[in-house]
Amino acid sequence: MAKRKPDTGAIYISPRLRASLEPVGRCALTVVTAPMGYGKTTAVNWFLGTQPPGCAIRISIYSDSLPALWQSGRRAFRDAGLTALEGFECPGDPASAGLLADTLCRELRRQEPWYVFLDDLHLMPDRRVAHVLCELAARLPDNVHLIAASRDKALSGDQLLRLGGRLHRIGAGQLRLEGDELAAYAHRFGAALDREQLVRVINDTGYQAGEVVSRPLEKRGLLGRLKK
Repeated sequence: MAKRKPDTGAIYISPRLRASLEPVGRCALTVVTAPMGYGKTTAVNWFLGTQPPGCAIRISIYSDSLPALWQSGRRAFRDAGLTALEGFECPGDPASAGLLADTLCRELRRQEPWYVFLDDLHLMPDRRVAHVLCELAARLPDNVHLIAASRDKALSGDQLLRLGGRLHRIGAGQLRLEGDELAAYAHRFGAALDREQLVRVINDTGYQAGEVVSRPLEKRGLLGRLKK
């Protein structure tokens, strides 16, 4: 039987990262914070792919425009078959944010989970977005889970304290591959390297070890080096 060729485009999620993602389904808000290249979106999308079909609402941020973000959110809810945001203007004060939270509490309550994923939060400097996230996390039903990915710190110290156990945080330490994970990662693609050898290859290519996350090797410029 011919030897099966390794899939160099495959996504690799380490057992340690899988364990770090598991609490997402129990917490009201998960914040994933790490620099560019650590695979924040990849990791969250992998987790959402393990959940029941049709339970994810993905909202991407493309600029610092709050109205544009609101319209993107309305489209994402509409695509999921939800009309909860229709007729609402973008909340600009605590009262309107509270009204939005009350409406979402009614509309999203069900037996199955909902996951609302807000990607690239660092592009939105308006602190009202973080305030609304915290307001929602404190009030939404237990079947609703918010996820925010950002390169920068997303919440203030006061917000972290207020959320307490309703908040789950994933950082660069959970996203990066460490120790034997690096060698196991290389072995999947036919490179019999120990940890020190792999770290040397990664450093030679200009990447830090922490940047080699769940994304495919062929997209990181490493595959050729690993097979030499």
